[in-house]
Amino acid sequence: MKVFYILTVILLLFFIPDKSDAQDTISPPNPGGVTKVYVSMIINNIFKVDAARQIITADVVITARWNDPRLKHDASSNIIVTEDKIWDPFLTFSNRLNTSKSFPENFTILNDGTVLYLQRIYGDFTQKFLLEDFPFDEQSFQIRIIDITLNPEDVLLEPDTIIQSGISNNLELSDWTIKNWSFEEAPFVIMNGQSERSSLRFLINAKRESGYYLLIFMIPLILIILMSLMAFWLPANLSASQITVGTTSMLTLIAYRFIVTSELPKISYMTRMDVFILGSSILIFLTLLESVLTSTLANKGQIELAQKLDFKCRWIFPLLYLIIALFALVF
Repeated sequence: MKVFYILTVILLLFFIPDKSDAQDTISPPNPGGVTKVYVSMIINNIFKVDAARQIITADVVITARWNDPRLKHDASSNIIVTEDKIWDPFLTFSNRLNTSKSFPENFTILNDGTVLYLQRIYGDFTQKFLLEDFPFDEQSFQIRIIDITLNPEDVLLEPDTIIQSGISNNLELSDWTIKNWSFEEAPFVIMNGQSERSSLRFLINAKRESGYYLLIFMIPLILIILMSLMAFWLPANLSASQITVGTTSMLTLIAYRFIVTSELPKISYMTRMDVFILGSSILIFLTLLESVLTSTLANKGQIELAQKLDFKCRWIFPLLYLIIALFALVF
């Protein structure tokens, strides 16, 4: 029995791996220093820009590379390992809402210890929209990648100068025109009082194509306004018809207001479209009041005065509409 125990101990000692040769999967490769991680990002596509939910849906390809001297090897080909075998930066998107990855979390190790990482990510990213100029607004879409390791000073993210970042030619952003883009360092603070973390930001400056809103919203809205002006051309003694035209115009405008609101988030300020619709609503309401006034004058036998009032309003109200349109949509 003693011989059996002795043989067992010898076998255990022989097969236990040498921990000094095991790869450290926790600490960064440069203890006491900074590990530079070079990142590139390609925007493969932006499928949707949802201003009401304040998100963009995008397809993004990212690469990352860094050098880990502990991983140098003499193999005839590159080595591919999983994320639990080596140290890797904890890269994530600060403004992601929900995302999915297309490839397994594998890393390629070159002979000199350089580690390469590639991933394609699809999902929704939160985006703050500034909509004062809607529907003639310009927006800056951003996707920010950060490192959230425990010690922010251990890792520094930099744009990769070897693997270029950019925008794919297959971009399908049909209702926006891209003016320019940039991929740059932009330090990020997760919470007030915390230190800055290394961060890279892909920024796309784009202008909204307003043709859709002009065709679907603005032209029908102008027709509604012209319809309300018809009340001034009706005889003063046809009070019921004048009031009907004003009431119908007001209800139609309210319906349009709800449609436009569904395209926007619940914001505390007014857009250009809001100013135009509000101004139009006030003038249509004044048209309705004017119809009631001329109807009252006609019923009292003051038809001539009512007709004079209608005649003046035929020119005053279109001028007021023009001023509102210029103020809301141009200046």
